[in-house]
Amino acid sequence: MSKIRTQTGSYSYAKYQLKRALLENAVEDNYTSKDREEALEFFGGCAFCGSTPAPRNDHLIPVFECGDRVRNNIVPACQPCDDSKGKKGYREWMQTSRSSRSLKKFRKLSDAEIEARIKLIEKWQSGYKPKTEAELFGKNYDKYLGILRRMDKLCAEAKKLTDGIKARRNATGSVENTSVSQKKGEPSKADEIRQFVLKNYIFPSRKRGAKTVTINAGDVHDQMRFVNRLPNVCQVLGGDKLQKLANVGKPVRKGPPQGSATTFTYEL
Repeated sequence: MSKIRTQTGSYSYAKYQLKRALLENAVEDNYTSKDREEALEFFGGCAFCGSTPAPRNDHLIPVFECGDRVRNNIVPACQPCDDSKGKKGYREWMQTSRSSRSLKKFRKLSDAEIEARIKLIEKWQSGYKPKTEAELFGKNYDKYLGILRRMDKLCAEAKKLTDGIKARRNATGSVENTSVSQKKGEPSKADEIRQFVLKNYIFPSRKRGAKTVTINAGDVHDQMRFVNRLPNVCQVLGGDKLQKLANVGKPVRKGPPQGSATTFTYEL
Protein backbone atom coordinates (compact mmCIF):
# COMPACT_ATOMS: atom_id res chain seq x y z
CA MET A 1 0.00 0.00 0.00
CA SER A 2 1.22 3.49 -0.82
CA LYS A 3 1.49 6.26 1.72
CA ILE A 4 -1.83 7.97 2.36
CA ARG A 5 -2.21 11.71 1.79
CA THR A 6 -5.87 11.99 2.77
CA GLN A 7 -8.47 9.35 3.50
CA THR A 8 -10.55 9.82 0.36
CA GLY A 9 -7.79 11.07 -1.92
CA SER A 10 -5.46 8.08 -1.62
CA TYR A 11 -4.97 5.25 -4.07
CA SER A 12 -5.08 2.60 -1.36
CA TYR A 13 -8.43 4.01 -0.24
CA ALA A 14 -9.69 3.88 -3.85
CA LYS A 15 -8.70 0.20 -4.04
CA TYR A 16 -10.33 -0.44 -0.67
CA GLN A 17 -13.56 1.20 -1.82
CA LEU A 18 -13.71 -0.82 -5.05
CA LYS A 19 -13.13 -4.11 -3.26
CA ARG A 20 -15.70 -3.23 -0.60
CA ALA A 21 -18.26 -2.29 -3.27
CA LEU A 22 -17.72 -5.63 -5.02
CA LEU A 23 -18.13 -7.54 -1.78
CA GLU A 24 -21.14 -5.53 -0.60
CA ASN A 25 -22.96 -6.35 -3.81
CA ALA A 26 -21.99 -10.03 -3.71
CA VAL A 27 -22.69 -11.02 -0.09
CA GLU A 28 -26.10 -12.26 1.02
CA ASP A 29 -28.48 -9.50 2.05
CA ASN A 30 -31.72 -10.58 3.69
CA TYR A 31 -31.70 -8.77 7.05
CA THR A 32 -35.23 -7.68 8.01
CA SER A 33 -36.92 -5.40 10.54
CA LYS A 34 -38.17 -8.53 12.32
CA ASP A 35 -34.57 -9.73 12.67
CA ARG A 36 -33.67 -6.42 14.31
CA GLU A 37 -36.64 -6.55 16.69
CA GLU A 38 -35.67 -10.06 17.76
CA ALA A 39 -32.04 -8.99 18.23
CA LEU A 40 -33.04 -6.03 20.42
CA GLU A 41 -35.19 -8.33 22.55
CA PHE A 42 -32.42 -10.94 22.77
CA PHE A 43 -29.68 -8.51 23.80
CA GLY A 44 -31.86 -6.06 25.72
CA GLY A 45 -30.35 -3.19 23.71
CA CYS A 46 -26.76 -2.85 22.49
CA ALA A 47 -25.21 -6.29 21.96
CA PHE A 48 -21.90 -5.12 23.44
CA CYS A 49 -22.99 -3.27 26.58
CA GLY A 50 -26.76 -3.83 26.89
CA SER A 51 -27.62 -0.13 26.96
CA THR A 52 -30.42 1.62 25.08
CA PRO A 53 -30.99 3.16 22.66
CA ALA A 54 -29.07 1.01 20.19
CA PRO A 55 -29.81 2.65 16.82
CA ARG A 56 -27.00 1.11 14.77
CA ASN A 57 -26.56 -2.29 13.11
CA ASP A 58 -23.05 -3.72 13.42
CA HIS A 59 -21.54 -6.56 11.39
CA LEU A 60 -19.89 -9.15 13.64
CA ILE A 61 -17.85 -10.27 10.63
CA PRO A 62 -17.33 -7.19 8.43
CA VAL A 63 -18.28 -7.00 4.77
CA PHE A 64 -14.59 -6.69 3.89
CA GLU A 65 -14.16 -10.22 5.26
CA CYS A 66 -17.22 -11.47 3.31
CA GLY A 67 -19.61 -10.95 6.22
CA ASP A 68 -23.21 -11.21 5.03
CA ARG A 69 -26.04 -8.88 5.97
CA VAL A 70 -28.02 -11.65 7.63
CA ARG A 71 -29.61 -12.24 11.02
CA ASN A 72 -26.72 -14.14 12.65
CA ASN A 73 -24.11 -11.60 11.56
CA ILE A 74 -25.87 -8.35 12.50
CA VAL A 75 -26.33 -7.04 16.04
CA PRO A 76 -27.76 -3.79 17.44
CA ALA A 77 -25.19 -1.33 18.77
CA CYS A 78 -25.20 1.99 20.59
CA GLN A 79 -23.21 4.85 19.06
CA PRO A 80 -20.37 4.89 21.66
CA CYS A 81 -19.71 1.14 21.30
CA ASP A 82 -19.95 1.19 17.51
CA ASP A 83 -17.59 4.18 17.23
CA SER A 84 -15.08 2.75 19.70
CA LYS A 85 -15.10 -0.74 18.21
CA GLY A 86 -14.46 0.57 14.70
CA LYS A 87 -12.93 -2.15 12.54
CA LYS A 88 -11.69 -4.34 15.40
CA GLY A 89 -13.08 -7.82 15.99
CA TYR A 90 -15.68 -7.69 18.73
CA ARG A 91 -13.85 -10.10 21.08
CA GLU A 92 -10.55 -8.21 20.79
CA TRP A 93 -12.24 -4.86 21.34
CA MET A 94 -14.47 -5.99 24.22
CA GLN A 95 -11.65 -7.72 26.10
CA THR A 96 -8.67 -5.42 25.50
CA SER A 97 -9.80 -1.88 24.64
CA ARG A 98 -8.78 0.76 27.18
CA SER A 99 -10.07 3.80 25.30
CA SER A 100 -12.29 6.36 26.98
CA ARG A 101 -15.30 4.69 25.32
CA SER A 102 -14.35 1.10 26.11
CA LEU A 103 -16.70 -1.20 27.99
CA LYS A 104 -14.52 -1.01 31.09
CA LYS A 105 -14.00 2.75 31.19
CA PHE A 106 -17.15 4.15 29.59
CA ARG A 107 -19.70 1.50 30.64
CA LYS A 108 -17.88 0.37 33.82
CA LEU A 109 -18.41 -3.31 32.98
CA SER A 110 -16.41 -5.92 34.87
CA ASP A 111 -14.45 -8.71 33.18
CA ALA A 112 -17.22 -11.16 34.13
CA GLU A 113 -19.91 -8.92 32.65
CA ILE A 114 -17.92 -8.51 29.44
CA GLU A 115 -17.46 -12.27 29.11
CA ALA A 116 -21.20 -12.75 29.65
CA ARG A 117 -21.93 -10.29 26.81
CA ILE A 118 -19.45 -12.15 24.57
CA LYS A 119 -21.24 -15.45 25.27
CA LEU A 120 -24.56 -13.82 24.30
CA ILE A 121 -23.06 -12.62 21.02
CA GLU A 122 -21.57 -16.05 20.33
CA LYS A 123 -24.97 -17.63 20.95
CA TRP A 124 -26.59 -15.21 18.50
CA GLN A 125 -23.84 -15.83 15.95
CA SER A 126 -23.92 -19.61 16.42
CA GLY A 127 -23.91 -21.58 13.17
CA TYR A 128 -22.94 -18.65 10.98
CA LYS A 129 -19.84 -18.92 8.82
CA PRO A 130 -19.09 -16.53 5.95
CA LYS A 131 -17.99 -17.77 2.55
CA THR A 132 -14.48 -17.24 1.30
CA GLU A 133 -14.00 -14.84 -1.61
CA ALA A 134 -13.56 -17.82 -3.92
CA GLU A 135 -16.82 -19.38 -2.69
CA LEU A 136 -18.63 -16.05 -2.88
CA PHE A 137 -17.76 -15.34 -6.51
CA GLY A 138 -17.69 -18.95 -7.65
CA LYS A 139 -17.03 -19.32 -11.38
CA ASN A 140 -16.53 -15.53 -11.57
CA TYR A 141 -13.69 -15.52 -9.04
CA ASP A 142 -11.03 -15.05 -11.73
CA LYS A 143 -12.98 -12.07 -13.13
CA TYR A 144 -13.14 -10.59 -9.61
CA LEU A 145 -9.39 -10.95 -9.17
CA GLY A 146 -8.86 -9.49 -12.65
CA ILE A 147 -10.84 -6.38 -11.73
CA LEU A 148 -8.70 -5.90 -8.61
CA ARG A 149 -5.49 -6.37 -10.62
CA ARG A 150 -6.64 -3.78 -13.19
CA MET A 151 -7.41 -1.40 -10.33
CA ASP A 152 -3.90 -1.95 -8.96
CA LYS A 153 -2.47 -1.13 -12.38
CA LEU A 154 -4.59 2.01 -12.76
CA CYS A 155 -3.59 3.21 -9.29
CA ALA A 156 0.09 2.57 -10.06
CA GLU A 157 -0.25 4.67 -13.25
CA ALA A 158 -2.09 7.40 -11.35
CA LYS A 159 0.57 7.42 -8.62
CA LYS A 160 3.31 7.77 -11.23
CA LEU A 161 1.46 10.74 -12.68
CA THR A 162 1.03 12.52 -9.35
CA ASP A 163 4.57 11.68 -8.22
CA GLY A 164 5.72 13.63 -11.26
CA ILE A 165 3.57 16.57 -10.22
CA LYS A 166 5.03 16.46 -6.71
CA ALA A 167 8.56 16.38 -8.14
CA ARG A 168 7.87 19.50 -10.20
CA ARG A 169 6.29 21.18 -7.19
CA ASN A 170 9.37 20.47 -5.08
CA ALA A 171 11.59 21.78 -7.84
CA THR A 172 9.69 24.99 -8.64
CA GLY A 173 7.58 25.62 -5.55
CA SER A 174 4.39 25.61 -7.64
CA VAL A 175 2.54 23.62 -10.25
CA GLU A 176 1.22 25.21 -13.41
CA ASN A 177 -2.46 24.82 -14.32
CA THR A 178 -3.40 22.85 -11.22
CA SER A 179 -5.54 23.74 -8.24
CA VAL A 180 -4.24 23.32 -4.70
CA SER A 181 -5.63 20.36 -2.78
CA GLN A 182 -6.46 22.45 0.25
CA LYS A 183 -8.33 25.69 -0.26
CA LYS A 184 -7.28 28.75 1.67
CA GLY A 185 -9.04 28.88 5.03
CA GLU A 186 -9.90 25.16 5.12
CA PRO A 187 -8.60 23.19 8.14
CA SER A 188 -5.74 20.76 7.54
CA LYS A 189 -6.10 17.07 8.38
CA ALA A 190 -3.88 17.64 11.42
CA ASP A 191 -6.22 20.41 12.60
CA GLU A 192 -9.20 18.07 12.19
CA ILE A 193 -7.47 15.47 14.37
CA ARG A 194 -6.63 18.07 17.03
CA GLN A 195 -10.21 19.34 17.16
CA PHE A 196 -11.56 15.78 17.34
CA VAL A 197 -9.24 14.93 20.23
CA LEU A 198 -10.08 18.13 22.11
CA LYS A 199 -13.83 17.68 21.65
CA ASN A 200 -14.04 13.95 22.36
CA TYR A 201 -11.24 13.34 24.87
CA ILE A 202 -9.59 16.37 26.50
CA PHE A 203 -12.60 18.61 27.21
CA PRO A 204 -14.97 15.82 28.40
CA SER A 205 -12.27 14.37 30.71
CA ARG A 206 -11.54 17.80 32.18
CA LYS A 207 -15.27 18.43 32.64
CA ARG A 208 -15.59 15.16 34.59
CA GLY A 209 -12.77 16.27 36.85
CA ALA A 210 -10.34 13.60 35.68
CA LYS A 211 -6.69 14.18 36.56
CA THR A 212 -5.39 12.38 33.47
CA VAL A 213 -6.68 11.13 30.15
CA THR A 214 -5.15 8.31 28.10
CA ILE A 215 -5.78 8.38 24.36
CA ASN A 216 -5.22 5.35 22.15
CA ALA A 217 -4.04 6.29 18.66
CA GLY A 218 -5.86 3.32 17.12
CA ASP A 219 -9.17 4.40 18.65
CA VAL A 220 -8.85 7.94 17.27
CA HIS A 221 -7.87 6.52 13.88
CA ASP A 222 -10.92 4.22 13.78
CA GLN A 223 -13.38 6.76 15.18
CA MET A 224 -12.38 9.27 12.50
CA ARG A 225 -12.75 6.46 9.93
CA PHE A 226 -9.23 6.92 8.58
CA VAL A 227 -7.35 4.41 6.46
CA ASN A 228 -3.59 4.02 7.03
CA ARG A 229 -3.18 7.39 8.81
CA LEU A 230 -1.80 6.14 12.14
CA PRO A 231 1.53 7.99 11.67
CA ASN A 232 -0.41 11.26 11.25
CA VAL A 233 -2.56 10.58 14.33
CA CYS A 234 0.49 9.74 16.45
CA GLN A 235 2.33 12.84 15.23
CA VAL A 236 -0.62 15.05 16.25
CA LEU A 237 -1.10 13.35 19.64
CA GLY A 238 2.55 13.88 20.51
CA GLY A 239 2.82 17.34 19.00
CA ASP A 240 3.40 20.70 20.65
CA LYS A 241 0.40 22.36 18.97
CA LEU A 242 -2.13 19.99 20.58
CA GLN A 243 -0.45 20.52 23.96
CA LYS A 244 -0.84 24.29 23.61
CA LEU A 245 -4.47 24.06 22.50
CA ALA A 246 -5.32 21.65 25.32
CA ASN A 247 -3.19 23.49 27.89
CA VAL A 248 -1.40 20.28 28.87
CA GLY A 249 2.21 19.21 29.19
CA LYS A 250 4.09 16.68 27.12
CA PRO A 251 2.23 13.33 27.25
CA VAL A 252 3.62 10.02 28.46
CA ARG A 253 3.88 7.86 25.36
CA LYS A 254 3.70 4.05 25.47
CA GLY A 255 3.63 1.28 22.89
CA PRO A 256 5.06 1.10 19.38
CA PRO A 257 6.37 4.29 17.73
CA GLN A 258 3.38 4.68 15.41
CA GLY A 259 0.82 1.91 15.86
CA SER A 260 -2.78 1.21 16.80
CA ALA A 261 -1.67 0.28 20.33
CA THR A 262 0.30 3.51 20.89
CA THR A 263 -1.12 5.50 23.82
CA PHE A 264 -0.63 9.07 25.03
CA THR A 265 -1.40 10.00 28.65
CA TYR A 266 -1.89 13.68 29.46
CA GLU A 267 -2.07 15.30 32.88
CA LEU A 268 -5.08 17.61 32.99
